[in-house]
Amino acid sequence: MSACAAKVDFDPEADIPDLQGKVFLVTGGTAGLGRETLIQLAKHKPSHLYFTGRNQKSADAIISDINTIDASVSVTFLQCDFGSRISIAKAVEKFHSGRLDVIIAGAGLMAVPADVTADDYEIQFGTSHMGNFTLMRLLLPIMLRTAEQPGSDVRFVALTSLGYGLHPRGGILFDFIKSKQEDRNTWVRYGQAKLANILTVKEMARRYHSITSVVVHPGTAKTGLVDSPSWINRMVVYATNPKGLLTVQEGACNMLWPLTTEKSNLKLGQFYLPVGRPGDLTRDGENMDLAKCLWDWSEKEIAELNFS
Repeated sequence: MSACAAKVDFDPEADIPDLQGKVFLVTGGTAGLGRETLIQLAKHKPSHLYFTGRNQKSADAIISDINTIDASVSVTFLQCDFGSRISIAKAVEKFHSGRLDVIIAGAGLMAVPADVTADDYEIQFGTSHMGNFTLMRLLLPIMLRTAEQPGSDVRFVALTSLGYGLHPRGGILFDFIKSKQEDRNTWVRYGQAKLANILTVKEMARRYHSITSVVVHPGTAKTGLVDSPSWINRMVVYATNPKGLLTVQEGACNMLWPLTTEKSNLKLGQFYLPVGRPGDLTRDGENMDLAKCLWDWSEKEIAELNFS
């Protein structure tokens, strides 16, 4: 029994099927849950694993580990800065596959000091939402073409957090996105970014029925995402998880499950709690008018990129 199966009803070793022929892309794959997701997928013979990140040394180590698991699995690192749409667009140019079966959008930041990205977006929103949205939107034509092929099963899975509920009143502060939003607590800014992840999936599910789009809360695992905030914000994380944090292996389960479970087990646009349990969203999380507005706004922001 795997480490994850000890606490949840999902065992990647036994429950992930043969993945031959499938192409996966994991954002934020150089550490934490993204790295563990890549390692577990590699054990089931996918055709190609792509992953994004900034650290070449960490990427090289992951590629080495995957080669040790199965040297027949092709793996490609797409190095980029998720705070820069130009950097993401250049990374996408290195995506050479003619198909793309699954994107797992996991890159993001949590409870970091007020700042902006290279594109001048509030840093948590700019990384967690705009970074993942830009990459997904650039690769969407390939996903749609893959979905047209007989027997295809194309999926888009985004990570969120129960912390999305801390978002500011109104959900997304479009008038202040291009600022540090220093007058708002870091957790409020985090909630805004995580709400954006949910709304993106909701709108993608509405627009593209040939792609199974879902959003998941992986649980709170002990990763660098938890260790990076200030000590007081780390205390907030531990205080709100009195039973302790999940291991990385346990936390990856609710990422791996929607990537690999039978398609019939997934509902388009659904929010899932660990592992595979449908969760309820607040009114803001179900606000389809806001979801459409966010999608349209985000597309305009990257309109100069070739994503048609």
